[in-house]
Amino acid sequence: MKGRDIALFGISLVAGLTGGFSLRKKKDPQPSTSPLFYVGTWQFIDPHNQRRHRLEISPNLDVQIDDHQLQVRVQDLNEQQLTFQDKFGYHLTIHANERQPISFFDEADDCTYAMQPLTAKPDHPNEN
Repeated sequence: MKGRDIALFGISLVAGLTGGFSLRKKKDPQPSTSPLFYVGTWQFIDPHNQRRHRLEISPNLDVQIDDHQLQVRVQDLNEQQLTFQDKFGYHLTIHANERQPISFFDEADDCTYAMQPLTAKPDHPNEN
């Protein structure tokens, strides 16, 4: 019986080790967050005065609002948000769904703005 117990122990040990390795391989690696996901030109409307604004994020993550360069640095970047900090210490956080950025929170104004991609479509649907 000793030989059989040792054989079972050896088989169990090998199965446990190889099973552990296969489980580790099956886990999906964390998807890499590309800053290019946030790059683009977006529009938003200020709810206080109903003015339309343009937000642009360049490939090197420079930020402009209405063609005015903001002095910011990247604080955090992941699949759900991109956070900048401005020279005064305020945060600008861009929130995203799985397809694109959808809103941003401006800590200085304590306001969240809905974002939409800026397209070349005419403002009036009847224009050709």
